[in-house]
Amino acid sequence: MNMIENDILPGRNKMRKNTVLVLDTGQPDFSVIAHHVEKMSHFLREVATFEEMMRAPGGYTPDIIVLDIGSVTASELEILSSIRGHYGDVPIVIVSEALDDAQVRKLLKLKVHDWLRKPVNFGEFLNSIQSGIRTSKQSSTRVHAIISAVGGSGATTVAVSLSEIIARRLAKDKANGSVALFDLDFSTGSCGYLLNLTSGFNLDSVISNPSRIDSEFVNLLQQKHDHGMIVYSFKRREVVTSLNCYELVLRMLDVVTVQHTHTVLDIPYYETDWRQDVLSGVNTVTIVCEMNLPSIKHTMDMLESIREMGGPKKPVHVLINKRRKGLFSGDRIPKAKLKQLFGETPFDYLPDEHDLMAEAMDRGVTLSDVNSSSKFLKALTKYANDVVLAEKVQA
Repeated sequence: MNMIENDILPGRNKMRKNTVLVLDTGQPDFSVIAHHVEKMSHFLREVATFEEMMRAPGGYTPDIIVLDIGSVTASELEILSSIRGHYGDVPIVIVSEALDDAQVRKLLKLKVHDWLRKPVNFGEFLNSIQSGIRTSKQSSTRVHAIISAVGGSGATTVAVSLSEIIARRLAKDKANGSVALFDLDFSTGSCGYLLNLTSGFNLDSVISNPSRIDSEFVNLLQQKHDHGMIVYSFKRREVVTSLNCYELVLRMLDVVTVQHTHTVLDIPYYETDWRQDVLSGVNTVTIVCEMNLPSIKHTMDMLESIREMGGPKKPVHVLINKRRKGLFSGDRIPKAKLKQLFGETPFDYLPDEHDLMAEAMDRGVTLSDVNSSSKFLKALTKYANDVVLAEKVQA
C-alpha cells in the first residue's frame, strides 16, 4: 500500500524549522547577508540589532547566529563575548572583509564556527549554515550508518529492525523525539518494499535542482510506519546515475537528520561519490557481513577505508549476520581468527532465522510482528542498547 497520501493529510505534525538569527551591527552590506538567509527556504530567519538582542536575549531561540562585522576590534570582540554569554555553544558564522592571522586567531578563541570573507558566495554561505547546525545538533541527534559489506548480507533487515528497536525504546522511556529510517539505495528502495511502504513520490524536481530540498519538501516524503519509524525510501534508479546525486543525498540528509532524534541510514555495499562524506558525519557505523571469507575481506577493506577518513573517532562495529552454529559444532571461522582479522574493531553475531525473515518479507511486516521473541531481535536489541544507544563520540 502506498502511504504517501496519508502522510500529507492535514494535522500531521510538522517539524520545526531551524532558526538563523542575523544580527545587524550597522554594516553597509547587512541587507545582502540577510537576503542570502531569506533565500534559504528550509530555515527560519530572524533579524535583530545587537541592542535588540541584548534587551531581550530570551526572546530569540537561534540554532545558529550570523554576524556581519567590519573588523575584529575590541568592540566586536565584546559583542561576540556577549553572544557567547547568552547563547552558549550556539554556532556563530562571521562575515567580514579580509582579516589578518592575528584577527582570525581571536575569532577561534571565541569558538566561532566559520568565517567567510566578503563578497560572500551563496553556496559557501549555505554550506557553512548547514554544517554549523549539523554540528550543534550532534549533542541531541544521532545518525547511525548500517552498511552492507556485500550484497545480500542482510544489512537492510538490520537497519529496519534497528530503527524499530530504537523507536520502541523512545516510546518505553517516554522520551520526546522521533526515529527516521533513510534508505540510501535508490536503485532498489528495499526498505520500502520490506515494510510495504513503497513511495510513488516523484523526485524529478529535486534531481534536476537539489537546492529546492527544504523541510517542507522532506515532510512530503515521510511515511510513518505503525511501529513509530518515519521511513524515507524510494526506488529511483535515475538518482544513482544523476550528476546531482552527491548534492541531492547530502542536502536531504542535512534536512532529515536535524528533524529526528535518531536517523538510521541503510547504505548499499557499492561505492558512491557521497559515501565517504556521509560516513564521516555519522555517529556510529555498523558493517554487516556474513560468515564467509569474501564477505569478511570486503569488511576489512571497509574498515581500512573508514580508518583513513580521519576526523573524530566514532564507534565502528561489525555484525556477522546469518550465523549458523550447531549444538556440538563451532563456527566455520573461529572467533580467535576473526579477532586477528578485525584487529581492534569489535564484532558480534546475529543468528540465522531464514524462515522467520522470509515470512516477514512476504507479509511486508517487521520481524517482531512474526515473532517478538526472535533470537535475531534479542541479539540486535542487546547490540542497540550496548553500542548504538550508548555511543559517545571521542575527540
